[in-house]
Amino acid sequence: MNLKNLLICLFFVNYFYIGAQTKKDILFAVANEPVYKDEFTRVFNKNRDIVAEENKKSVEEYLDLYVNYKLKLKQAYDLKYDTVASFKKELNSYREQLIIPYLTDSKITEALVQEAFERSQLEINASHILVGVPKKASPADTLKAYKKIIEARLKVVNGQPFEEVAKEYSEDPSAQQNGGNLGFFTVFDMVYDFENAAYNTEVNKVSMPFRTQFGYHIVKVNNKRESKGEVEVAHIMIKENPTDSLYAKTKIEEVYAKVKQGSPFHFLANLHSDDKTSALNGGALPKFSANRMIKSFSDVAFSIKEVNDVSKPFKTVYGWHIVKLIKKHPITDLESRRAELVQKIEKNERSQRAGKSVVKKLMNSYTINKDEELQLLFLKNNTLELNKKLDQDLFTINGDTIKVSELVAYSNGKNTNQKEIYNSFVELKVLDYFKANLEKTEADFAITMQEYKDGLLLFELLQDKVWKKAEKDTVALQQYFNEHSSKYILKKRGDVILASCTVKEKADVVQSMLESGKSLDEIKAAVNENPLIHVIFTKGILEENHKKFPKNFSLDSIGVSDVYEENTNNFVVVKTIKILPSEPMQFKKARGLVINDFQEQLEKDWIVELKKQYPVKVNKKLLKKMIKQKQN
Repeated sequence: MNLKNLLICLFFVNYFYIGAQTKKDILFAVANEPVYKDEFTRVFNKNRDIVAEENKKSVEEYLDLYVNYKLKLKQAYDLKYDTVASFKKELNSYREQLIIPYLTDSKITEALVQEAFERSQLEINASHILVGVPKKASPADTLKAYKKIIEARLKVVNGQPFEEVAKEYSEDPSAQQNGGNLGFFTVFDMVYDFENAAYNTEVNKVSMPFRTQFGYHIVKVNNKRESKGEVEVAHIMIKENPTDSLYAKTKIEEVYAKVKQGSPFHFLANLHSDDKTSALNGGALPKFSANRMIKSFSDVAFSIKEVNDVSKPFKTVYGWHIVKLIKKHPITDLESRRAELVQKIEKNERSQRAGKSVVKKLMNSYTINKDEELQLLFLKNNTLELNKKLDQDLFTINGDTIKVSELVAYSNGKNTNQKEIYNSFVELKVLDYFKANLEKTEADFAITMQEYKDGLLLFELLQDKVWKKAEKDTVALQQYFNEHSSKYILKKRGDVILASCTVKEKADVVQSMLESGKSLDEIKAAVNENPLIHVIFTKGILEENHKKFPKNFSLDSIGVSDVYEENTNNFVVVKTIKILPSEPMQFKKARGLVINDFQEQLEKDWIVELKKQYPVKVNKKLLKKMIKQKQN
């Protein structure tokens, strides 16, 4: 979650408390604007539900935070941040996203969920030919494209290899390399019309031409197979070294040998993997389906039969890998996937089907009065007469007027017939009316919009008052650093070699050879017993107490350490080449830390100013009662 969304989610406030609220229910006031007990209690309980137990705050602590939040919000509204064009644009963008669930018919959505679940159990390998057609293509160009796709289909049906026809006819650039073959895919991987054609075509058959937003297609289904579901794996990746072609392959084989010898996979991933993001989590990756990773990686991941088994080293475009299977996720029952499928449908073009049904219901529930004379002028395409009546009311929706000029502007550039244009315009305006009045008809929607609005306002204000100032006021930042320089100290560091060994006896040999000054290659040659790898080295500069050091290791002196037993079949020796003492950080090095601390100081000073500007009055009697209730 990014900083803006985190801040917006921090204080979810219900401003629409239904019921009588009296003066005695006011918990506190900011510049005489009341904040009621119920509002605070709801926010307090909501935030406690989503934080870890050790981070939960008392009523008094949370009240301080909430008062500060209200102070900042008060200033944001006073400074009219809600009138800024960029703010309005972003708020409206969020509103459009939030509206989506309200524009769908639950019955049709359920049918789409069922369809998506059934399709998710199959993966399809298909080839296609595309003849591009722009959205605003003329009838002549559309017909030309259709004739071309028909011609291509006839050649395939009459026996010419699909790959040859695809290379000759298809306007998909990839067809020249893959002969139109798209590989395996499943539900939601393609646009909905394409998905429909693929799932409704039998294996080794060719579909009739169909149209998507890209143009006309035909699809040949090459294979259908049961879905492999999803897998969770961990991996260790070693990147190729441009100056040493054997480096990555050699190291991944060494790591693989240590895994086979019993070294913990997560430990080796953390120590050796060049995928730094997953290495922090023992090499673990988020679960994925077969077509969501590059084929060379996916094929190996899905070929592993048993949990905790590890693949042999293999190469992809990213480097050399080994993969450990953590868990298989076969296609489960519908109910366990319902929420996921609904979310995907709402973001997918198939949701338009459910939307059409909603429009019909709205049109039946609203009072729509049409001027039939003006409607007839448009249907007859009488532009001359229509242009004389641009300011007249074309129709009304529950009393709201729609002008002729709006329809004329909407119809410009559209190539469909007048009746289709008119009907789609009416549907659009009905939807616009529904969306514009949603706060009045849907309390939950109104609440969420207010929450987001306040959070977004506060974010913009913090940007100006704290974050930007801390980053851009270099003089103030330097001054803060000078006044607090004792806080910014580099820890003691060591230029070290870490030797990770599989057995104690081998670790003792490595320790002795490191002490005698032998090179790492000499030690490997002496200790490793092909194909058994007993030692892997890691070099670098590490801070004192770094997690890569053994637990009881102390960075005190140059030389070779004792042998530390870290895990079963893992013994570590550390050779310290050089110790870099603790020293004051230069401003350039400490800048990120300084900015963070300076921002905290700016915010504290700002709160002091706000409390002077906007007096805060707390109902101490009510607060005391709330604390007592919470304790009980």
